[in-house]
Amino acid sequence: MVQHNTVSGYQYLTSAKNRPFLLVFILALIINIAGIATTFFTNDPALYSLIAKAMVQNHNYIDLMYRGKDWLDKPHFPFWMVALSFNIFGANTIAYKLPALIFYFVSVRYTYLLAKKFYGVETGLIAALILLTAQHAIMSNTDVRAEPYIMGLLMGGVYHFANLKERFNIWQLLVASIFTACAVMTKGIYLLIPIGFAIIGDYVFKRDFKGLLQWRWLMAVVLVALFILPEIYTLYVQFDLHPEKVVFGHTNVSGIKWFLWDSQFGRFNNTGYIARPDHDYFFFLHTLLWAFAPWTFLLYAGIFLNVRKIFKGIEQPEYMVLSGALPMLIIFSVSQFQLPFYTNILFPFFAMITATFVAKVLAANKNRYFTIAQYVVMALLIIVVTVLAFIIYRPFGMLSLMPLYGCFTGWFLGAFYKYRGAKWLMLLTCYVSIFVNFYLLTDVYRILLYYRGEVTAPQYINSNIPANKRVIACFEVPDSFEFYTKRPVEFKQLDSVMAEHTSNKVVLIGDTLLKHLQKERISFSMIKAFENYPNEVITPQFLKQSERYKTLDHYYLIEIDNPYRNR
Repeated sequence: MVQHNTVSGYQYLTSAKNRPFLLVFILALIINIAGIATTFFTNDPALYSLIAKAMVQNHNYIDLMYRGKDWLDKPHFPFWMVALSFNIFGANTIAYKLPALIFYFVSVRYTYLLAKKFYGVETGLIAALILLTAQHAIMSNTDVRAEPYIMGLLMGGVYHFANLKERFNIWQLLVASIFTACAVMTKGIYLLIPIGFAIIGDYVFKRDFKGLLQWRWLMAVVLVALFILPEIYTLYVQFDLHPEKVVFGHTNVSGIKWFLWDSQFGRFNNTGYIARPDHDYFFFLHTLLWAFAPWTFLLYAGIFLNVRKIFKGIEQPEYMVLSGALPMLIIFSVSQFQLPFYTNILFPFFAMITATFVAKVLAANKNRYFTIAQYVVMALLIIVVTVLAFIIYRPFGMLSLMPLYGCFTGWFLGAFYKYRGAKWLMLLTCYVSIFVNFYLLTDVYRILLYYRGEVTAPQYINSNIPANKRVIACFEVPDSFEFYTKRPVEFKQLDSVMAEHTSNKVVLIGDTLLKHLQKERISFSMIKAFENYPNEVITPQFLKQSERYKTLDHYYLIEIDNPYRNR
């Protein structure tokens, strides 16, 4: 394998022969940024935004509050970052996503640095490009939760601990400990597992057991414990000092115990306050088929080859990546609480494992498995996009996409005509991933948002309802409605609203409450009806225009002046 340690990543990318690589790299960066202004189409981002917004409005950065009630499901760090962004840019979609996107790019940077450290510049850049084009990583930068934060913090911790392992340096110790502590304050104490196992595994497989006993590691443990004290303090103040508080139907809730155990290990055992009934030991293995596409088959090959080298006793430059990724993947797989985006935090590790395999293929300029796997994956992705377009637009409407196909394909062929073999195929794979996500962003998400009543209703209210009118929701409307409505939203039972006998309000109801009003012959004025797709998972029936109405319910904005006058 050719190494490029004598040049920087910038020099490598800007060299004449590698400019096509640079073009794809820039496109990959753009596609990850492109969704920053896309309105929330799942509930979690809106929920987290409301909590951070409450911090800013109340000038209270200790208590996590949701609609006036104590909330205990995530640690504070992401909310502090979003609150900081809200303070600077105001409470809006871009301000919510910006900090997460920054941490995601931090993960890309550290993935490059760690791969470069052990395998050279080319492998580092390949690893970064793989991470930038992994399907669920791109999606998670549009539908933002905690995972982009964790990716950046986790890789920062591992990289600086790797430097500390080679030579003691107080700066490396401090930075690594801060990254690790912030990771713990993002998702819980379990994040010590991939970071700790990455370092421990490297020592164990290199048979350097004495290295584990160095004072620097004890100092790291002490510093991490010290740096997570802000989280301990805030939870103690909000919960442990107030055992009378009711949290998810329980009293005597210890915030510290929750943080140190229940926040994640309770979820792994499915004994936490929030539980899920389903469980599948192979859930993440088949989830990765689409989540880490278009690189999954190369990832599996890279894992197999690395594990085989370990069993054969073949020495490798590092064992951190495999040691950090596999134990955590196994833990996720045996966990009884599973969600598709959990493995996103391991994508930087997966990108490095895959990049080492790809770099060897590029050096040889051929590999039958690589060629077959990538052509099959690309064909499947193109088929998926084509089928989506066919379902959405039907045969003739789909012709509108042909210029787009032609433009992108012509551009690619023109830009990369000098490339041959494995490197051309790798860049084509990246290009297809970028194209697929461009289509999702500009078409599929757009259609989904058109049928999100919790988004379209606030848009109408903000533009058409006088500012002096109160806005009341009488059912469990998703959090996006409250976040995007530019005035306070009240949540009340319909009977309570009708008992007010006042007219300075508009009321949001759903299909069930509308039928109730009609059945009881209660007088009301219909202001606006909004079609609503109530699910987060997009189904083929929803995408098919002729069948879409079967998947929809409705929100109704109404006025009730004196509901009893005609009874």
